[in-house]
Amino acid sequence: MSAAFTEAVFQRLRGDVVLAGMLNTYLGVPAIFTSEPVPGDALLPYIVTTGQVTDVGWDTQDSRGRRIVRDIRCYAPATGSRLQVERMAEQVRGLFHRRDISVAGHDSALTICTGPIPGPEEDGAYGAIVTVESWLFQR
Repeated sequence: MSAAFTEAVFQRLRGDVVLAGMLNTYLGVPAIFTSEPVPGDALLPYIVTTGQVTDVGWDTQDSRGRRIVRDIRCYAPATGSRLQVERMAEQVRGLFHRRDISVAGHDSALTICTGPIPGPEEDGAYGAIVTVESWLFQR
């Protein structure tokens, strides 16, 4: 399930032309990374989303389900203004909040977002975090 959820999140992010226009590119595609560390030659701005914050059962009497929580971290150059990273994070939120996520073999019951909140800052970068919480059940 983890790989299928990662793929679904990645495809949603990558497929949005507005978000892609806000990001740098890496190897010819929008700079969205699903593993860490981020490649050393990647240039800001970019997005990192790796692994679940939580992944717990959400089973009912007649179906199996999962409640998955994942952080999507946005990073932009530290220029003295957080505006760029905040715009990226708001775009990410809009892609997921109250929208179904297509995860192979599962149906989406509900997806909500919290944030964006200021995220970890890295050398020369501002961060913002959007947390995506999805309730999925198996078909």
